[in-house]
Amino acid sequence: MTEAPILIVGGGPAGASAAATLAEAGLPVLLVEQRDQLGGAIHRQPANGAGNHVWRPARHRRNWAALTARLRACAGMIEIRTQTVFLGVDGEGRFLFDDRRAGRVFASRPRAAIVAVGAVETIRPFPGWELPGVMTAGGAQVLLKETGRPPEGPILIAGSGPLLPALAAQLARAGNPPVAVLERGRPWRRPATLARLALAGGPMGEAAAYAAALALARVPYRGGAVVTRAEPDGAGLTVGMRIGADERVLRVRHLLIHDGIEPNRVGIPLPAPEAAVPVLLAGDGREALGADAALLDGRRAALQLLARLGAGAAELAGLESRLERARRVQAALAQALRSEPVEPAPETLICRCEGRSYADLQALDGDASAREIRLMGRFGLGACQGRFCGPMIAALRGRPVPAASPPRWPLRPVSVAALARLSTDETE
Repeated sequence: MTEAPILIVGGGPAGASAAATLAEAGLPVLLVEQRDQLGGAIHRQPANGAGNHVWRPARHRRNWAALTARLRACAGMIEIRTQTVFLGVDGEGRFLFDDRRAGRVFASRPRAAIVAVGAVETIRPFPGWELPGVMTAGGAQVLLKETGRPPEGPILIAGSGPLLPALAAQLARAGNPPVAVLERGRPWRRPATLARLALAGGPMGEAAAYAAALALARVPYRGGAVVTRAEPDGAGLTVGMRIGADERVLRVRHLLIHDGIEPNRVGIPLPAPEAAVPVLLAGDGREALGADAALLDGRRAALQLLARLGAGAAELAGLESRLERARRVQAALAQALRSEPVEPAPETLICRCEGRSYADLQALDGDASAREIRLMGRFGLGACQGRFCGPMIAALRGRPVPAASPPRWPLRPVSVAALARLSTDETE
């Protein structure tokens, strides 16, 4: 490729869709993915040597098969670099990557960039959420997809959102159904919203399949249920919960928690009209609208970029209309599952990296800015740079995510040896 390529960061449905659209239009593309295979979280492929026995809805399988066929058809226009981690943007505006296959860092100054790095999970903290045996539902689902094997021992899934029954159904079909699914919201109290969701087509058919799998495995689904604490108990956990007005305790091996997702924006270069390199966001990293919408959003970003470069984009209006429908579905889901926030106990850990509790957060002035929360409270200063604790603090304090501004790089750990072998696209 002699022409500077369009850089796409992230090989999930949005990034792969954008890559295929641009390549089909005749533009060279550099597609960078941190895993060893494309797919992202929703289409995560099994690890080398692992069989993939994880059940997925047929619609998702068809969508990914069609997209990978498009990528193969225009493979000559796309350079794919897997096991390559985005590190950030340096002071000269170059995108930095850690090529872990080659053991070196390289810098690229692309013609334009589409960043499709997905979302991060959020949780509502409670005492013990940081203990061994507790992990996010999304993380557990990724492990299940990569290994094909469910965790051993009793599993409890708790929090809020459509991922809970989806993961529960996959665990049940993999041979270890959870002992229960605890949903914080009470969707049956909003029948009008449920009626609107019933007309949503594909997503609701998917939800019905999950419900059928849970019924077949006799997995109870409880609404209005909140985990109040988790405590170590030998090789497992004792989990305290409140279901309605009842307090209960359950002993499990694993507690999987999830309370939605937020676009991954920490360290991500945001679109700016005056930027020398045009940058667009796509997929859940721009707006969390679901797997089907991520495919559309990747195409939307590619067509917007083509329009900037002088190509036609007549399809954009139709795409925006379909994305708006997805937006309405997500809004209805959020309304159906909405629940009142519960103030954490003072000892609840908020920032795991720095060991800062809710009591430490409360000790700060109520009008403390995001910067003061970072520097005076030491929240968001650790390895995750506020990716995980930031949404918690924003929900608890009504302040923006306390991320560094501008974000420091590298965003991920990188070896000194790899940095010493830095190369640029001007010298490759």
